[in-house]
Amino acid sequence: MIIFQVIKDIADFLWGPQMLVFILGSGLFFSLALKGIQFTKFPLATRAALNSARRTGDGNISPYQALMSALSGIVGNGNIAGVATAIVVGGPGAVFWMWISALVLMATMYSESLLGIHFREKTPDGIYLGGPMVYIQKGLGWKWLASAFAIAMATKTLIATTSVQSNSMSIVLNNQFGVSQLHSCLIIAALTWLVVIGGLRTIARTAQVLAPFMTVAYLAGGLLVLLTNADRLSFALHEIFTYAFTAKGAAGGFAGAGVMMALRYGAARGAYSNEAGTGSVAIMHATAQSDDPVRQSLIAMLGVFVDTIVVCTITALVILTADNWTGGLNSTALVAESFKTGLSEGRFIVLAASLLFGYSTLITWSFYGEQSAAYLFGDRVKIGYRWLFCLAIFGGATSNAENVWSLGDLLNGLTVIINLVGIVALSGVVVRLTNERFRQHGSGSGPL
Repeated sequence: MIIFQVIKDIADFLWGPQMLVFILGSGLFFSLALKGIQFTKFPLATRAALNSARRTGDGNISPYQALMSALSGIVGNGNIAGVATAIVVGGPGAVFWMWISALVLMATMYSESLLGIHFREKTPDGIYLGGPMVYIQKGLGWKWLASAFAIAMATKTLIATTSVQSNSMSIVLNNQFGVSQLHSCLIIAALTWLVVIGGLRTIARTAQVLAPFMTVAYLAGGLLVLLTNADRLSFALHEIFTYAFTAKGAAGGFAGAGVMMALRYGAARGAYSNEAGTGSVAIMHATAQSDDPVRQSLIAMLGVFVDTIVVCTITALVILTADNWTGGLNSTALVAESFKTGLSEGRFIVLAASLLFGYSTLITWSFYGEQSAAYLFGDRVKIGYRWLFCLAIFGGATSNAENVWSLGDLLNGLTVIINLVGIVALSGVVVRLTNERFRQHGSGSGPL
């Protein structure tokens, strides 16, 4: 249909090089404005995360639950299929630029989370509402732009996130076990309903178990493969650093890539995977039981590090040490085949991770969409939105995946643009709150 081609063309334009410049440029801006907070305060952020079970103020869930819930939404199939695609298209050097992108965007994640907590408000049902729609309205007075963000986020979550995730999961189950996509979506919808119908607290309790389990299990499997292929680890690292700055010639099924291709796909993969700049994570951290926005934002910042520097790196190293990325495979199939080089049943680790990552994304993003809808229409829409969200999962069994992805990219691009405009316009507030907080506590080297 013409409408879907138009949507695809607009989405492709939005996510062109200019979007990458916009995202990374804002990250660099905040890195400089905050004097490299992701580096200078990293030990402090780590200590805050380790003590995040401690509740220090009003809110709905503990700081630890907020971090785990955010990670549930961040760590997804992009950490598997997305990394493989970046390497296949951009070469090994893409991994280096993925790292650079993540380190820069940690400052963006800190900034949007700080604004989300600082401007949050308690709604009649007792759940704290925060995120771009709130800080754009309260901080800038631009209600029209705040509403535009909420519309894009609620629509994207309801229509695209549900269909894309369930489509990916149902295809995996169909290929591996012969389960029809319709039956798979029925199971996925039922399991999602069991969690999301209970609201934030049920999501948080599930995420605090699911997020660390699925992440640690995947990392453990990846490390076992790397131990088996340890003799090729130095070669993989050499490839990453060498081809970040020099062209990689054609080999096998690989068509070759230049430095700009490595930079583009690596940086884009990092930005797309960790969600920094979308404003979504700010919605979750705004519900944390904390009276210290800076402390909670330092905790939030670590989500980017875990997602990209840790999880994505394990995927990349498994692929590069297996040295089979030029053979014509791509996406999840390449990662599964790479895991098999160190573990005979390694593909089942990838299969389980793909399903768990997709499920965790669903339950967390349902809350982001619900909060966006509540901003527009009030708390009364929450129960209805949860039911609609679960019903929309069935779209994954019948939807044209490419069309849904295009719509999701379009709406996601709009949320990123709106959010980045908002946080850059409010950068003075971010810098002021940060400086005031650390002046009160000296250098900030002590416990928060």
